[in-house]
Amino acid sequence: MEKSFLEQVELGQTEWYRYFFGIILILFFWLVLGSLFVVVPLLWVMLDGDPATAVDLQTGMITGVNPMINYVALNLSFGMMIAGVFVTVRFVHGRPFRSIITPAKTFEWRRMWQGFGLWLLLVALASLVEYLVHPGIYTVVFNARRFLPFALVVLLLTPMQTTAEELLFRGYLLQATGHVGRNFVVLSLVNGILFMVPHLGNPELAASAILLPLFYLSIGGFFAYLTLRDNSAALAIGAHASNNLYSALFANYTGSALQTESIFLVTELDAVYALASFWVMAVIFYLVLFWRQRKTAVPTGSPVDDAI
Repeated sequence: MEKSFLEQVELGQTEWYRYFFGIILILFFWLVLGSLFVVVPLLWVMLDGDPATAVDLQTGMITGVNPMINYVALNLSFGMMIAGVFVTVRFVHGRPFRSIITPAKTFEWRRMWQGFGLWLLLVALASLVEYLVHPGIYTVVFNARRFLPFALVVLLLTPMQTTAEELLFRGYLLQATGHVGRNFVVLSLVNGILFMVPHLGNPELAASAILLPLFYLSIGGFFAYLTLRDNSAALAIGAHASNNLYSALFANYTGSALQTESIFLVTELDAVYALASFWVMAVIFYLVLFWRQRKTAVPTGSPVDDAI
């Protein structure tokens, strides 16, 4: 019988020190090897001596250059995160890489596209509502000559960045915490906290030092619960990709950690609306995709029963 998503942790080598070493190895790939994609452009700017360019010490980004340079450099580092997760799962734990995504023999592409399409629709509707309520914070900045090449880069690199985060947080780390418990709500909360921590340095937090961390915690926790409930990370991978693609291409924020050539620019981040609209979207998303499944009887004592 096929093991469940959380039961995948029983495959391969599961000693605690392997997880300790695995996390260090992933961080080494991401923050050390991946930082080379950022450090090299920074050194080039510092040695170039062009007064029009500079390094923003707060964000680590290069100012006075095509924003595509910053975008490509930062996103390529997430490719190293994927490499780190792969090496850890395959060689430190000795189990199939696919096992951190799904217990099935093949990836659920249909489920991923369902998550992608539905979340894209919801985030677009939420953005439309915000525009109708606060039209003044949306500015049209579309420039076809700059937008089209940037859009191509975004379409190629953003799914890599979001998938990297899903593989680490909703894959490796979520399954790892399954060693100490199987309650879906508790595991989702822990995963949300883990997801929130590396986002605490984002410049968006200037809008609210309380609500924005809760926003990131909510995203991580909800995507973790989706993964546990669906027995696969496919939905979370799709939804995360569409969320970031929408922000990058259609309505980016002036203080975003990743500046892009978007169609609209949001000049003020409403943290209250961001958090509230997210949870409305999350409830609708969950009901649409799981309503029929909730009508199906679930055996007593299952992790789903324990979580609801």
